[in-house]
Amino acid sequence: MRASRLIVCFVAFSCAFGQAQSKADCAIVYGKDWAFAFSTPANWSSICHAEQLVGVPVAFWPASSTFAAAAAVMYVTVSAKDEASLPAFVNSSQRIFRQKAPNVVFVSLESPEPTLKLSALYFSATGDPGGNVERIAYIEGPTAYFIVVLSARTSEALGQAQPAFRELLQSFAPMAAEVHK
Repeated sequence: MRASRLIVCFVAFSCAFGQAQSKADCAIVYGKDWAFAFSTPANWSSICHAEQLVGVPVAFWPASSTFAAAAAVMYVTVSAKDEASLPAFVNSSQRIFRQKAPNVVFVSLESPEPTLKLSALYFSATGDPGGNVERIAYIEGPTAYFIVVLSARTSEALGQAQPAFRELLQSFAPMAAEVHK
C-alpha cells in the first residue's frame, strides 16, 4: 500500500514538474543583446524560436486551433534600438510597413490595461493586404524595441482575442541579455 502511494505521489510530482518545466522552457526568449520573459495566455499555445516556422521569436494561437488556421494570432518581433526614442521607432516602423502596404491605417490607442508598467505605445491597424485587423504594442526595452501584435481575420475574432492580448502584455518583461559562447 505504501509503495503504491509513493508511486502515485512520484507520478503526480513528475507530471506537475514536467508541465511546469515545459512552460519554463518557453518563458524567456533571448537574442544577442536582448531578452524578454512572458507567460502564454490561458487557453493559448505558443512556440518559441519560431523564426523558421513563422519568422518571429515567439508566436501564439488559440489552443483549439493551429497557427495557420487560427482566426487570431499573436506574435512578438524584436528590433535593434537604433532609433533615439520609442516614438521615433514607431514612426520608422510604421513608415516601413506602409511601403509594403500603402493602404494601412494606424490609429493611436490608450493602453489596453491601465496598470501596465511597460514603456509602450499602442495602435490599431487596418487596411493591410490580407484584410487583417490588428492591435500593436510597441515596447521599449533596455537594449531593443519589441513589437507585440494581435492579428485577426475579423473584428469579431479580434474582440474575442483581446483578453489574451492583455494577459500577454501584463506578463511581458523586456530585459537586456549578454550571450557568452
